[in-house]
Amino acid sequence: LEDGILVARQSQVPGAGLGLYTTQSIPEGTALGTYPGVVREANAYLNKYGQYPQCGSYAWRFTDNASYIDPTDALGNIGELCYGGSSAVPGSVWIHENLLSGLATPTLLARINEPPIGGPGCNVFSREDLDSRTVTFYASVDIPAGTELFMDYGLSYDRSSYGS
Repeated sequence: LEDGILVARQSQVPGAGLGLYTTQSIPEGTALGTYPGVVREANAYLNKYGQYPQCGSYAWRFTDNASYIDPTDALGNIGELCYGGSSAVPGSVWIHENLLSGLATPTLLARINEPPIGGPGCNVFSREDLDSRTVTFYASVDIPAGTELFMDYGLSYDRSSYGS
């Protein structure tokens, strides 16, 4: 999608923070893009999560449990851009943030929430490619301009913090 078609704004889901909205109508079946972030082996990601549990709100766990896509920075916080790098490789984060910053990826697609109970339902679905370690999002219905995007996080997602 072209820049500006998706924007982050306050979600209509209570307590969810930012959500992702459309500024133009999007036809059913349209590819919205791929989940942003650094693919990390499960052990490396879980070590980061142990230090910075807030990164768990944004990581995508692949269905084979072998790796995660992590869009957060070295301290587990989400920003507007994901720069890449790994704290396990000395100097890597600095190199990505300072020398390779032009390759940074917007984190907008990490802002898609689950719909609120009794809400409008899902309008986005995902396709995982385990070979390339990518996740692509698609419009599951025609989406009018100004609509918040929602998807189902799946059966194994931990919802214990919902409503708190």
